[in-house]
Amino acid sequence: MATRLSHNRREQAVLDDLEASFPNFAGQSLSWTKVPDGEDPPDFRSPGPRGLIGLELREWLAGDQMGPAKRRESQRDQIHRVLANNWENEYSPQNFGGAFISPRRSTRIAPSDEGRLRQEFFACSAYVDRSWLTNPERTGRAYCQTEFPGYPLLAKYISAIRYIGGEPHGLCWIDEEGDGGAYDPAVSVGTLEQALDGKLSDYSTPERQAHLKAHGVAELFLLVHGGFNAYAYNTPSAPLSLDEIAQRGAAFYADHPQRQIFTRVWFFDSLDSADEINQLCGYPPGYGRVRWLAQLWPSFNVYAGSSPA
Repeated sequence: MATRLSHNRREQAVLDDLEASFPNFAGQSLSWTKVPDGEDPPDFRSPGPRGLIGLELREWLAGDQMGPAKRRESQRDQIHRVLANNWENEYSPQNFGGAFISPRRSTRIAPSDEGRLRQEFFACSAYVDRSWLTNPERTGRAYCQTEFPGYPLLAKYISAIRYIGGEPHGLCWIDEEGDGGAYDPAVSVGTLEQALDGKLSDYSTPERQAHLKAHGVAELFLLVHGGFNAYAYNTPSAPLSLDEIAQRGAAFYADHPQRQIFTRVWFFDSLDSADEINQLCGYPPGYGRVRWLAQLWPSFNVYAGSSPA
């Protein structure tokens, strides 16, 4: 089981990632150290030409979406455990390289059904594989199955299986579809604006300003960062690009009455590629990797070398 990182270690990992991708992102050589518990905020500090610089971090994440998304993730994890575990010793398709499963919402698999559901899945997959070349419902490399005659437990627990054509590749060919359906891409803009507004409100209080002064902070920077959590547990931002989201965030910040609280503000998004899924879907290695940085304040600028998916 993967070790859960502490809050401090997660923030350090974000800053390390940023500096690896955009060295000297602040336009000067700064040496950041984590502020000890009890002395923060801000999260990091560094000597600067005009005195001590503080750096505050805030995640680009709609927290109210996390709980429902994690419950759906738990459901997909159960499907994967029941169907994909020990897949090497089951039927191996020859005409498709991936089967992406959409579970029925809010339907957990009863323990007494697990074994039979697994048998039905592999029997159905074998039938789809053998009839691949003559299947009139297949479109190009893809076939989406939404009805499961003769397989009652598949019909009970699965709403659809999307098969992707291709030769055997040696990797697990069973996976789960992510969240889908209608969504509002403007939520991603609102989430950025809420992150900016929240930090401006926090640092505009007399108590917080006195705290900074007492610790000798001469300048204050803000970094809003996105990553796997936003990708996995928030609604997608497409068709809005990172550039469009950042520009709207920059305009919001420029109009904010407390905008002078932070000397500089950045928006950083970082996401690694899932190359096993890329291979299943026919995408090249590295597809979907993001390292993208924009300055929102005092002027808008997308950094050279930014690489959105």
